[in-house]
Amino acid sequence: MAERFHDQFGNPHGLGGRLAGWLMALTNRDLNTWAVDQLAVRPGDHVLEIGFGPGLAVQTLARRARHGQVDGIDVSPLMVEQAVRRNATMVKAGRVRLQTGVVSALPFEDGSFDRVLAVNNVQFWPSLADDLREVARVMRPGATLAIVLQPRQAPSADDVLAVRDDLSAQVASVGYRRVRSAVAPGAPMPAFAVLGERPV
Repeated sequence: MAERFHDQFGNPHGLGGRLAGWLMALTNRDLNTWAVDQLAVRPGDHVLEIGFGPGLAVQTLARRARHGQVDGIDVSPLMVEQAVRRNATMVKAGRVRLQTGVVSALPFEDGSFDRVLAVNNVQFWPSLADDLREVARVMRPGATLAIVLQPRQAPSADDVLAVRDDLSAQVASVGYRRVRSAVAPGAPMPAFAVLGERPV
């Protein structure tokens, strides 16, 4: 039962998905704010969030990119519904566009985005190297990707840092430039961000 509920965080659906969305909104607010801070969004940026869940970070991204645009994709129609409701004013104004989609086949033109964010979902990406290349395809020259993760079930903080180091190495191996990381304290485990600029 616990494992089945955990799966709801990868693709929320039904009653369990509504509960997962509520839990994400309740527990991830500070993490999402920290994640957006790492991305250093500018007022005119075109931003993509991959796996936006209930839409918390979308709110903050839209405030930061106040003259720009925020797009988002999520595998879950239920999360699209919740996030659209949470961001209804910006959606109505055309400044936020949210849709179902998968990281492996992003429904956007090449070179569309200045900033890309993914919070607590990289562990569900089907093929990390291929998916990182697909993300790079939709990034503009000089654009930045931030992948943020809080492995709450990790045995220790050292294990979290090992996950960070492994992810950093994989991002660099695909060709992302200026790969770097940041760590935020958290409970029960710290969170981290791995950032990189679009491959040349």
